[in-house]
Parts: sequence; C-alpha cells; structure tokens
Amino acid sequence: MLRVLFSLLLVTSLVFSTRKVLKVPLYVRKKFNGSELFFGRNSSKGSPFNLALQTRDNVEYYGTISMGTPRQNFSVLFDTGSSNTWLPSVNCPYSNLACQSHRRYNSSGSSSYVPDGRNFTLRYGSGKVLGYLSQDTLHFAGVDLPDLIFGESLFLQQFAFNSVIFDGLVGLGLGSLAWPKTTPFLELLCGKRLIEECIFSVYLSRHPKDIPGGEILFGGYDKTKFEGKLHYVPISQMNTWKIEITKTSVGTKQIGAQSSAILDTGTSLVLMPQETYDNLVKTLSVELKSGYYVMPCTIRTLPDINILIGGKVFPLTPSDYLIELTLDLKKVCVLGIAPIRRRFWVLGDIFLGRYYTVYDATAKRIGLATRQSEVVSK
Repeated sequence: MLRVLFSLLLVTSLVFSTRKVLKVPLYVRKKFNGSELFFGRNSSKGSPFNLALQTRDNVEYYGTISMGTPRQNFSVLFDTGSSNTWLPSVNCPYSNLACQSHRRYNSSGSSSYVPDGRNFTLRYGSGKVLGYLSQDTLHFAGVDLPDLIFGESLFLQQFAFNSVIFDGLVGLGLGSLAWPKTTPFLELLCGKRLIEECIFSVYLSRHPKDIPGGEILFGGYDKTKFEGKLHYVPISQMNTWKIEITKTSVGTKQIGAQSSAILDTGTSLVLMPQETYDNLVKTLSVELKSGYYVMPCTIRTLPDINILIGGKVFPLTPSDYLIELTLDLKKVCVLGIAPIRRRFWVLGDIFLGRYYTVYDATAKRIGLATRQSEVVSK
C-alpha cells in the first residue's frame, strides 16, 4: 500500500504569500516498458501546499489523492500536458482488465457525488480512455476541492494502461484542453482561493531510489531545489504550457531550427520533430538494435544536446538522455529521446528531471532553472 507522507518545508526556502505549506509525496514505479513511454498527449487566498512525487525508475511519477465523501483513495499521474481529470469507474465491465486491475471510483458510496452524465473520449499517445462525466470533491495535501467535474472511465486501452501503477490522471493544463462547460483542476483550485498565487512548481528526481521521487508545490516554489535564478519565458500559445525553442545543437553542429515545445509531466521521454531526431541520430552515430537506438554506456565521450530557450542554453547531458537497458544479456544505453511526427517538441520527464520548472498561470509564463548540483551530475 502506498503511504502518504506529510512534512513542512522551511519557510525561508519557499517563495509564497503565507507561511503554511502542505506537502504530499509522489511515488515511483520501477520498471521500464516501451508501451508506457508516450503517455500524456491529450488531443482534446490560501496556503501553498506541496504534493510530493515518486518515480518508477524515472518512467512514471505519481501521487495520491482521494475522491468523494467518505474518501476513496487513488494513485494518479499529475499531467501538465492535459487539463482533464479521470478515474476508473466501478461500473467498468469485467472484460476491461486494465480498468479492473486498478482502484475504481464508486459514486454510490459518496454523499458529495453529483451526476453529470455526459460522455467523453480522451485520446493519448499511448491509447484512449472513454466513459462519462461526474462531479465530486477531490481531496489532496490536506485540501478539499469541491465541485470538480471529472471522468468516470468505463474503458481503458489494455496495452496502454494495464501495466501502469497509477489509477487515473489529474490534468494540470490550462483551460483550452478541458471538456466544454467544465472548470479544470488548476482553474478550480485557484478560483476557490485555496492557493493565493496561481502557480505551481515541479521537481522530479532522477535517482530511482529516492523517496519521495519528486514533488509538486502549489502556490509557490522551493529555492533549495534549484541553482541560481529562475529563467522565465512566456508561453507561446494561450492556455497551454508551451514555449519556444530557438534552436538545438550538438557541439557546434545545429540539428534543429526554431520550434515550439510543450512541457509535459505525463510523457517520460523527450520527443522531438522527426527531422531534428534524424539529425541527432546521425550526429551521435548510434546503432539500431532490437528496435532501440543503442550505444555503449561510455557517457564521458558523448556530447551534450544544447537547447536554446529564451536566449539561454539548457543542455541535456548523456547521463540525462541515455537509459540503461539489458538487451541480449548485455547492458547497453538507449536514447531517451524519440521522434514525433509533429512540428513541436514534447519536453517530458527526461528534461524535467534536470530542470526545476515553475508554471505561472497568471503571468502566462514558465520559469526554468537547473536542479541542485548534488542531484544533477554527469
């Protein structure tokens, strides 16, 4: 059983308006499976509090919430790449093993449940989810968030969701990705003044043995988690956590031109446009084996991938972008980067594990800074 740990951060280490901070850890599942790497693309006055994360070998970061009255507990993925919240429903059919293998919300067991009934379908990079909408009170980090419209899922795509630890998803995206005539989690949280500043920050550890594996701080950010100052850049598209990459280079060679990028806690890898990816593969001289681009794990001889954002370079070192696997009884390193047939990037957990990020919904900007040096190293 997952444990929820609570602790207070030092007041001097946090930037926020009031003194009370609530902290909930996020947990990690320790398994690497290619089918789980591309989750998180959805096409369609208070006290700041901290939601801690744990990671699954840096593949899946998830936390704990409760829904309803009395509370029903769930593990969820907090996803900056989407805006909607959903949980498996107790009404899903026995034939849907992906739903049956997770904890399921029971509306008849909640006195705060309000029916909605509209149907929904969500399509992610790894599969789809469908069901109907309901309304109830979400509880997390010692905070009660009433009147949240969320999805009760009747179908979870088997290959995508059967093996994941988390039961459901809480979307941290802005309103443009939300269901019509609904108020998404972040907007509702801010609208009810449960936090004074409508910002949140994300810290992801890249050490699989770390407990917790990260944290989300709602209403502020933690200065002890990063070096130097935050580098703020405006979001490039209204109501999405999207920024502009000016160019990308490996050493002195440019491999990618200007492109937009979504910062997405719901995607494990870094996804880049196909042309940029092809240039990267040629530059690194990797070998295709068993469906992976592989190379020896001699990271000292490999170059950084330099991403220019808002006039500042954000490098990914070999220790960031390589994942160690065993193929044919031999340890090899594979690229934690994959191509996407789009003109934008998806900066997933591999990027977010190196850089502390602050999401400011009021000023419509994102702050980035390097995580503390004792955590990030070559």
